[in-house]
Amino acid sequence: MMSLLNVILLAALAILAVPLKKSIELALENEYGSWAPALARVWIRWAGFICRSYGGQWWADLQYLQRVERNSGLLLAASCLANAPLLAIRHAQKARRDRHRRWHGLTVELDGWLYDMEKPIEQLDLSVRTFNLLKANEIQTVGQLLQKREDELLAMRNFGRTSLDEVKVKLVEKSFIKRR
Repeated sequence: MMSLLNVILLAALAILAVPLKKSIELALENEYGSWAPALARVWIRWAGFICRSYGGQWWADLQYLQRVERNSGLLLAASCLANAPLLAIRHAQKARRDRHRRWHGLTVELDGWLYDMEKPIEQLDLSVRTFNLLKANEIQTVGQLLQKREDELLAMRNFGRTSLDEVKVKLVEKSFIKRR
């Protein structure tokens, strides 16, 4: 448990954080006012290069600060530049986790995904009945097939569990998707 002194110190620090930030910002503005906006723009560009997913938002925030609030945005730029590597690592980890897309209890591999998605459903070697049902519902490619949810496929006229199971098996056999 935290002692009363620790709680008081944390409360004082929290109360003083905003004026402290503002005083540092004003000191930077007075000391480096002539080149601070340019330096902030450079830092935001670097941060955007490191973490591309946030670069546009950071640039927009900096433009707002500089044009509307007449602030150099140096603290914002420094904060973005300091946080960019961590955000880039988190983004890469998330991309790695999202590497697989779920489809009907199976996993679609994203490596080479676009190429496989354009292949015609003829390559699945489906039964004539299942093939004709898919064609009748204007499903021409594997990509169009994978974009349909299970309930959407089952809602198609005469497309039942047996047809759905056949499609799943053929997708796995032809290595369009892989079981986990």
